[in-house]
Amino acid sequence: MSDEAEYDADWPTDWRQEHQPGQWWAPRFLPGWMKALPGWLARGAVESRFGIEIGEFGVASMRGLQHLNEGLPDGQGRPVLLIPGFGFGDAATAPLAFTLHAAGYRPVFPHIVANVECSNLTVNRMIPRVEKLVSQDGGRELLVVGHSRGGMLARGLQARVPDLVDTSVALGSPVDHEFAFYEMPLPALKVLQRVFWLNPILKEKGCGTPECTCTYMRLAKRPLPAGERFVSIYTRTDGVVDWRACVVPGHENIPVAGTHLGMGLKPRTLRVVLEVLAQACEHPPDVE
Repeated sequence: MSDEAEYDADWPTDWRQEHQPGQWWAPRFLPGWMKALPGWLARGAVESRFGIEIGEFGVASMRGLQHLNEGLPDGQGRPVLLIPGFGFGDAATAPLAFTLHAAGYRPVFPHIVANVECSNLTVNRMIPRVEKLVSQDGGRELLVVGHSRGGMLARGLQARVPDLVDTSVALGSPVDHEFAFYEMPLPALKVLQRVFWLNPILKEKGCGTPECTCTYMRLAKRPLPAGERFVSIYTRTDGVVDWRACVVPGHENIPVAGTHLGMGLKPRTLRVVLEVLAQACEHPPDVE
């Protein structure tokens, strides 16, 4: 039995209906001393390791980030669009950008100051930039990497313009159930719902809820077109989102160790991202 199948066997038939942020936690994935803690406290303890992961990235930087790409082909200047997580801007993807640059890629940004806007509007704003990047790169489809909500937007962008995106990679993104997260994002989400609903059109569509009827949410509930490559990288000790929502049926799902907050800078996870991008670069560009 595969590792994923082993975990699948323990899940409810429809785990989404049983997702309870205040109660659910998979204690067998925690260090022994945490197993008796309430779910919210255990999740906070897990995410507190983010500070250690910052140190790990610092050590890797001192060694030279190019060592993370050892044995893999040079990116040869291929552009990679980086989308930050919920509430963060382009600067939050700096560790990932430095790593990609050291590996020979050209990191590019969506010009996001704070990733809190309506998902549908955010994707709409990114499309002209993607079109320009693809045109500048001779028609070669774009590589996209997003962290947390950024990964969901990467997948949403790929669903909207599949002819412009070669591969999208999500880091700790609950793509299989957008609202399967725990306590940390909830207050901000409730505030944003009220802000979104000041716009009568967004309120009518149910923006900021699972019932939203916008183009982004409709496409999020459908499979990607055949041949589209989407890769989800997740951690089973995620203290922000329910990791089960990051396992996307029909696509590549890669488990790693670490926290949710540290997925964009933990050296081992960055190596996995480089391996995924290297596989995409092995294929010749699909240019007419």
